[in-house]
Amino acid sequence: MRTTTQRHHDTPHGPALRVPSWNALLAIASGLAARTGRAGQGREVSWMLSARPSAVPSARRMTAARLTAWGLREHAATVQLLVGELVCDTLGRGATTIRLALGLEEGLLRVEVEGGGLQPGPDPYQPVLARLACCWGVAGQVAWFELPTSGPCAPH
Repeated sequence: MRTTTQRHHDTPHGPALRVPSWNALLAIASGLAARTGRAGQGREVSWMLSARPSAVPSARRMTAARLTAWGLREHAATVQLLVGELVCDTLGRGATTIRLALGLEEGLLRVEVEGGGLQPGPDPYQPVLARLACCWGVAGQVAWFELPTSGPCAPH
């Protein structure tokens, strides 16, 4: 006698489709817009992310796509690392929403991560930010950092 096992998410016609999270869809749309030149020439952008674990990789992908669209691919790895640290910490402190904002002005990139509903806590990313960012800080529910995109780092 032959038996078959069917997992709960399979249908008689094959595996069920998995719907991507809001964060994943946002990252896909942002990446497509950047690759097709539809991201605009504006030097400021912000996204609202769901406070879910998928926010971390989605924030990293959106950041990389936008920096590439702005001609700043060489800064993507550092900025992705820092964005991931800030978003992860924001999730860990109980944020109900997360806003990621990037702004580029006169050779300086500013990144802000704001977490609505955050519980106060220590800044575990301080050593990473101090080593990689030009300057950084926390104001209320917003953690931010700045990186020069040309020339040496000067304190602001």
